[in-house]
Formats: sequence, C-alpha cells, structure tokens
Amino acid sequence: MSHRTGSSDTVILRHVKTGSSDGGQLDLSVTALPAVQLDPMPGWLTGETLKEQGVEVSMPNLPSSIRLPRLSPSPWRLRVVAHGPRTARIVLAPEGHRVFTQPPTWLGIVAEGASTPSSVSEGDREFRLDGDEFSVSVDRSPFTLKITDREGRTVLRTAERLRQVAGFPMAPPALLEAGRATLNLELAASEDILGFGEQFGRLVKNGQKLHLRSEDALGTGTGMAYKPVPVWHSTAGYAGFLNTGAAVTADVGHHRPSVLSLSLDDDALDLFVFVSPDPAQRLADYTALTGPSRVPPPWAFGYWMGRCRYHSSTEMLDVARTMNAHAIPCDVLHLDPDWLVVDRLNTDFIWNEQRFGRRKDFVARLAAEGKRLSVWELPYVDPASPIYADLEERGFFVKKDDGATAHLGGTPTPDGRPRALIDFSNPEARAWWKEQHRAFLDDGVAVFKTDFGEGFPAEGVLAEDTPPTHHHNLYPLRYNSATSEAIAEITGRAPLVWGRSGWAGSHRYPGQWGGDAESTVAGMQATLRGGLSYGMGAPGFWSHDIGGFFGPELTDGLYVRWTQFGAFSPLMRAHGLRPREPWAFGPEALKIARMWIRRRYELLPYLWQSAVESVREGLPMMRPLHLAFPDDPVAVGIDSEFMLGRDLLVVPVFDDSSGPATRTFYVPAGEWTDFFTGARYTSGHHTRTFPLDTMPVLVREGAAIPTVRVPETARNTDEILDQPWVVHRFGRRDEPLPPFLGFDGVIANAGTIEIVDHDA
Repeated sequence: MSHRTGSSDTVILRHVKTGSSDGGQLDLSVTALPAVQLDPMPGWLTGETLKEQGVEVSMPNLPSSIRLPRLSPSPWRLRVVAHGPRTARIVLAPEGHRVFTQPPTWLGIVAEGASTPSSVSEGDREFRLDGDEFSVSVDRSPFTLKITDREGRTVLRTAERLRQVAGFPMAPPALLEAGRATLNLELAASEDILGFGEQFGRLVKNGQKLHLRSEDALGTGTGMAYKPVPVWHSTAGYAGFLNTGAAVTADVGHHRPSVLSLSLDDDALDLFVFVSPDPAQRLADYTALTGPSRVPPPWAFGYWMGRCRYHSSTEMLDVARTMNAHAIPCDVLHLDPDWLVVDRLNTDFIWNEQRFGRRKDFVARLAAEGKRLSVWELPYVDPASPIYADLEERGFFVKKDDGATAHLGGTPTPDGRPRALIDFSNPEARAWWKEQHRAFLDDGVAVFKTDFGEGFPAEGVLAEDTPPTHHHNLYPLRYNSATSEAIAEITGRAPLVWGRSGWAGSHRYPGQWGGDAESTVAGMQATLRGGLSYGMGAPGFWSHDIGGFFGPELTDGLYVRWTQFGAFSPLMRAHGLRPREPWAFGPEALKIARMWIRRRYELLPYLWQSAVESVREGLPMMRPLHLAFPDDPVAVGIDSEFMLGRDLLVVPVFDDSSGPATRTFYVPAGEWTDFFTGARYTSGHHTRTFPLDTMPVLVREGAAIPTVRVPETARNTDEILDQPWVVHRFGRRDEPLPPFLGFDGVIANAGTIEIVDHDA
C-alpha cells in the first residue's frame, strides 16, 4: 500500500502527556506523532502499533504491507479558558507558539478578551473545565475533545470515532500538515451547519466546501466571497469562531459526509465556542466578544441611487431633480470614480473640478435638491498619480520582504499598471489616509463607498507585528476601520461606510453590500442568500445593488421585484453599470417602484426601532428564519425569505417577467397578516400568485408596527422626521403600546401617536 503525506512534518495529536488545572484554566501538554495518510484506501496512521490505533487486524482485506512512520514525538500545548457563562476559548498549537503569549485581542478582531472564573478538574482518563453553562472534556489517550451544554448534551466533539471498515481513522481530531492546522469535528446525524460569512450558495452549508479568503469575487456566482467570516452555527447547540486572519478551508461534510473539517493556513488553532441552543444568544455572545455595530443616522435608511458611472455634476443634478419631479424620496446620490482626475483603480483624493466643479459648491447644489453625496474610494494608488512617488518614499505602501513596494494582487487591472496598496497598519499611513477625508467631510460629503480591499498580494507584508499569513484577510478590516474612524472623529456622528470587502469584525463598521451581483433572477437569489449567511457571523447593516450590477439587460419586471426586495432590506441602494433610476424602465415600473420606495419611507420608524435593537442585542436587521424560530426544523433551511427586525416576514418574488408570478413560501408558527393586502396566513407552506405590484410582507400577530406619514412633496428623510406617527396594531387591541424610540433618541410619546387596529 502506498502512503500519501503533505510533507515530512505531518503530525497527529495523540496523547495528553502532562497538564495543569490551576488558575481556573486547563493548560495541557500534548504529544504529536508523525503520521501518514494512506492511498488509495482512506485512513491515517502513526508509528504506534495497529492495536494502539484501533485498527481491526482480523480484517481479511487488511493491507499486507503497511509502512508505519517513525515514532518521534513533538510537543504541543492546549489551553482551555472560559470567556463568559457560555463561551470557551480553546487554543491548540506547537509548544512555544506566539499565540500563547498574546491576548485574544492581538489580531484586532476580538474587542474584549477577559476570561471569567471556571472550575477545573483532573481525572484518570480526562481533564475537564466547567463553565456556567458548558463543560469541556479532554481525554488523555488518545487525545479527544468534547463540549457539552449544561444539560449534559454533547454539542461538539472531535471526529475520532469515524473510521473506515478496517478501522483506520479517517478524521483525526487535530493534525498539522504542510504547516496547516486542521480540526476535525464529527457531524451528528441531524446536525446542520450555517454561516461562514457572505456565501452565495445555500444557507445550510452541509455538503459544501468553502475557502474563506476575501476575494474580488467578480459576481455572486463564481464560488468566491467578498466577505467570508470564520464563524459558523451548528443546530447541535453551539457556534464556532476561529480567531484568525489566515485563510480557512471549511469542508462541511463534502469530502467525509459526517465530518466538519476546518483547516487554516497557520499552525495554531484559536477557537472560541459559544454554547446555547438559541442561535440569537450565540450571536449576541459573539458580538459581545468582537464588538457591536453602530446605528447609522436616520437618513441612511432612506433610498440611495447610484450608477457606474455619473460623469458630471450636470448629470447627477438632473437625476436629483427628476427624483423630486416624480415624487420619489431619495436621500443619497452616489458618485463612482469619475470624481478623480486619475480614476480607475486609484484613490489619491484629487477632486476632478473639470467634471464636478468645486466640491463644496457641488455638495451644496445637491443639498438644495434634498440629496446627500456618497463618494467612491479604494485603498490602491496608481503610479500615474502625482502623489505616488511621495507616498512610496514615505513608506506608506504595503511592502514585500525585501522592502520593495508590493503590487495589487487578485483584482485584474485593464492596463496592467502595478498599483500599490496603502498600509493601514502603519500609523503614519493610516493617519494620512484618515486626514484626506477631512476636506471632503468639511465640504459636506456624507458617506464613502469603501470599494475593493480584497487585493492584498501573496508577497505583501504589513508594518504591524502579526504573522504574514494573517495579513490578506485582515487588510479589509484595517481599511474599512480607518475610513469609518475618520468619519466619526472628524464629524462627531455615527460613521457610515458602504463596504464590499470584509472579515470577522467588519460588522463594527457599517454598512456593507453584497458586491457585483448579476442582473438575473439567479443573481437576485444568490444576493439574498449571501446577506442571510453574512448576518450569521456579522450582525450589522447589509445591503445590495438593486437590479444587480452587471449582466444581461435588466428586465422591467426584475427591476421592480428587486426594488421590492430592496425596500425591505436594512439599507436600500440601486446601482449598476447601466441606469437604475426608476424612470428608465417604463411608466408602469416607475409607478410601482415609486410606491414601494414610498412604503419604505413610511416604515422608517419601524426600521429605526429594528436598527437600535440590532445593535443592542447583537443581531442583524435582516435575519434568517432560523434566528427567529430556532426550534422550527423547516425554518433552518429557508433562504428565500427573511425576517426584517422582529415582526416583519419578507417574501421576495424571484421573477423577471412583468406579469403575475407564482410563489411558494413558508410561514412559521403563529398567525400572520399581509401588511398591505390584509391577507391572512397560518403556519405552513403557501402557494400564491402575485401581480407585479405586490410582494408578501407579513406581520406577526401581536406586533405593533410604527409608521410615519410621508407628504407627497417629501424629498428625503429630513422632511418626514417630524411628521405624525401611525402605529398599526395586529391583534393586541387591549395591550399597551411598547415604548418606541424617536429619531432623536428620546422615547416617543404614545399619546400623540395615531393607532390603527387590524383585527384578526
């Protein structure tokens, strides 16, 4: 039999040699042994006897020539600490690894790293740490790891039990191969896995193999991801978070049907496990560890309009005036790279006065039409820029090992020019970048679209003192945080960016959008899946390009259906390579799109309550049904509809025709009422046909939905914030209204709110 190994240093962790259970934590010495992977028969072996490894030596088809590797142990270390009543931190790495001397916050992902008291014990067969609501058990020999909840139920266990017919282990609990650490976990019979960031495939990840590396995904159907996050949820009752910037491969029962295999481009595993049967509680605990998002200003929840590209101030002012003429409220107009003198993949902050005039005057003219300005940027500088040489001389660019300037990787450049990247880990470069925003903000620019950021090259090295394997995925986090902090520090208000790239912790810097979706039904469907998946590990404010960014000519019907979906997303922006203004799609589409945009403005008080709740509770505004109904076995796999906040069930219609469309959808437990038609629904699957101007938006029985009156002449949120509120009550006539938070942060006076009762 042949043997296949990744390198000569492949080892499997086999035995806990010694350990300390003092100080409320487990600190154990683990022996790792050289190992080989068999070929073609699946399985792993160390140099121990076959009996010691549990191989069934009586099998008649046992290979006759098995060459065992040498027995030369190497020392590893395992540390287990409690980080809250439901949270365990498990660090596993070679003895002497730097991770053991660093606080959990060292990579900038974890925001709060304090451990909490726990009890530890040592027995003949195992070591054990008991937190308030979980226990971690580590078997001495062979090495295994198991986590149970407070009821004694196993929620996570390593995969040592999984073997092929001759008894060869197929998924050793932990191993190191070619410098990559791997943790193999056993998937229970009915266990589903969700998460891993903005993934555009099915919400339940079982059967998928995902490569978590921030990429310019070039769409939503390429298999790549702009914002992967090494966070996942298991229906067995836990969530996991790998505290790393290294690329991670998550094989969720793809290669081995009952194994969740997690491999990363690093030799250390730093794993946080959040134990709770409630995914919302697990997500809240993760958010408490990594830091909350912030509520954007009220105007951010209005309608945004963009195009790639508007070429002049005249063109953008015409769009603003046409919006007003059609009575379509709109808060933000977005300007892509044409504002730069050296545009394309370059940001040097040199404003193009030839196209847009003086920036302050242009912003003022937009404001006179009731619109704010969003400005595009990216963290790359082109050598054609007049400031390139100065920035390079000052050491502000990402470098290579030899000190030379590193060049943009991954993202194609049309002319092949070797663009450089700002090093945000260099304090002077970061300060320079932040300061460049001051004049824009002083002139009234409202928000920056932090585009790209996924192009950190393989040979790139940051100035900060972290291992290079972490740099690629940490770069989007550093980039978005720098711009977000600049806005907060210069304006004193809640910052807002519109980011494409991301990693764990990116939710702290709202908001994000789903990248360059194709203008097809498949693109719309993938976009929603990406947003729902992202929300499971990045609980903040996510959105998408209404109509998709590129592709076949967008149909009138799909534009309307996507606008309906966008009107009930956390943030709402239309954007694409070609026009996305409602009047570009004919009079019927204009009429229907205007109706749904105005409906969004009417729901601003509800959106505001949901946004505040999202930040307070560490939950996304757009929620998979599984977050709201964790005990519903059907809800876990639903990724074609979502909850917006606590009480609205939104059912997008995926269709590109202008006629009625038939939609089958699922309604969770309870009684539900369509907010706009009054149609009643009970739990179960329903099939209905919806004309182009309708989309199911269902309200949970017992809910109170605050709305605001929107005058026909209202141009933006500023012009409706002081309008009367109307609360729609559904089946709670005898109950007092809950307290509602006004846009000024003060509890709204229920005595001045009109109430409309919707009878059951």
